[in-house]
Amino acid sequence: MNRLTAISAITGIVAAAARPLGAQGLPQIRAVATALDQSGALFYAHDLGIFAKHGLDVAITTPNDNSLAVPSIVSNAMDVAYTNILAIEQAFRKGLPITLVAPAAVNDSRFPNNYLLVPKDSPIKTPLDLQGKTLGTAPLKNLGDTCTNAWVQQHGGDPAKVKWVEIPYIACGDAMQSGRIDGAFIVEPYATRLRSTTRLLGRPYEAIANRFLGAGYITSKQWASDHPDLVTRFAAAIREASAWGNGNRAKSAVILEKYAKVDEDTLAHMTRSIYAETLVPAEVQPTIDFAAKYKFLDEGYPASDLIWKA
Repeated sequence: MNRLTAISAITGIVAAAARPLGAQGLPQIRAVATALDQSGALFYAHDLGIFAKHGLDVAITTPNDNSLAVPSIVSNAMDVAYTNILAIEQAFRKGLPITLVAPAAVNDSRFPNNYLLVPKDSPIKTPLDLQGKTLGTAPLKNLGDTCTNAWVQQHGGDPAKVKWVEIPYIACGDAMQSGRIDGAFIVEPYATRLRSTTRLLGRPYEAIANRFLGAGYITSKQWASDHPDLVTRFAAAIREASAWGNGNRAKSAVILEKYAKVDEDTLAHMTRSIYAETLVPAEVQPTIDFAAKYKFLDEGYPASDLIWKA
């Protein structure tokens, strides 16, 4: 997607899907985020009145995926955007004028929500068995397939012998059942929906670290410079909503069901996201180092360079 096409698409999304959710008479922040458990704090902050408490009116646009998050910030179509940490780190390294202002979900090995699944009757038992097999995930050349390849390598295998095809998470179950793929890297809630037909082979994210930030909220350096008070208030509201979400699983599930359209049964069985309550370089650095090692970045850099400073 080129820049003009991306901006046109963003404009269309904003016109069709932006929801002025906050209180009247307050400064408005235009935010874009796919409605997921991982981005749940944004929606908790709205429904609980936390944004209004911090003096903000946050209008949320909810596209089906995060591909337009960075372009929406660079083009000034949006003020704040949620997206995965690798996309943020790559954009920053390319010189795009963005900054990370608040954390979203954290990947913690004590509460794993990343899954390498195979059919229940599959002969695949170990990482070495993946050699010569075809796996699916989306998008390709991202954390899912790269972590899986690293996981295979860490167990003595050759990741070059693992074939990947791009298949949306929602379609991976059917692809496994039809024999098109032998396994899939999937995250929640899609993994829980496949619990009756698949089994867990491993947790590839552990190839990065036991704990690291998986996603966050960005803005442009210029917008942050022009509106430091709004950035501070937004970050404080997300922090408060994240703490509430971590401590109120049942209540947060009700809000999540409303926005993310996840059914009650799936919510009851899935591993819920853990939200980072502070934005610290130590939880951002592992993915930068991993991305540099596996050539997603031409070289690493200090995570502190990416994080907004008031």
